[in-house]
Amino acid sequence: MRIKYLAEDDLNAIRTNVVNVYKELIKNNKDLSEVVGNTNLLKNTAFEIPDFQLDVSQPKGNESLTDFENIKRVYNNMNMLSDSQASDERIWAAYSLSVFIDYMKYRWPAQGVADINNRYLFGYSIQRSLFRNGIARLWWIGRTTYDRTRDDPYELTGYICRNQDYIESICGRNVFNNSKVVCAVISALIDAESQGISVDRNVVRELGKYMNLLAGTYLLDMLSKDDIYAKAMSKLMQGGIS
Repeated sequence: MRIKYLAEDDLNAIRTNVVNVYKELIKNNKDLSEVVGNTNLLKNTAFEIPDFQLDVSQPKGNESLTDFENIKRVYNNMNMLSDSQASDERIWAAYSLSVFIDYMKYRWPAQGVADINNRYLFGYSIQRSLFRNGIARLWWIGRTTYDRTRDDPYELTGYICRNQDYIESICGRNVFNNSKVVCAVISALIDAESQGISVDRNVVRELGKYMNLLAGTYLLDMLSKDDIYAKAMSKLMQGGIS
């Protein structure tokens, strides 16, 4: 199969008629093509990928436990996308509203139009939407945490998937657009924890804020991964984060 996308006109029609889309797609369980009235709704890109499904095995209340596995499935199968292509709402809307609609209803059940806008479409700025859209976030968490230099390239991914707040505190900040920064900071958290420093969501949140402030002083993109790691580790070891 090939990676799918929606034409711009169809995406605009969905946005314009989002109230009806919510009613028919979510409440009446109709297919998106039926809702939009277009049997040729999903377009094909040039990218050939295996036909794969997402994990929906966890019981109600534990749906987030599927995130780590699903990040690996999406990123492994779709990592040929460039950052620019993977920032295109037309691709992710095709998956969140159609291809993986069953997963979306499982992981991000929509309670109203706002949920369609914010989880199924791009309802925020582009940067924030990449980590809020239910399918785009899987690709982008993989993209920013995958570290091929490790024995397990997904070790850092698994670490932040331990807590949804970790994902929000790290992936949800503009300072972490650069995967080098993400990998350095998560590496510091892992090493600090191994040295006996207690790490919880407050520590991760405060470290994220610190890195954001640091970005106002340094051009973090110009620093080496080791330098960024050292600054994050120094902050953690100082005990100034609690």
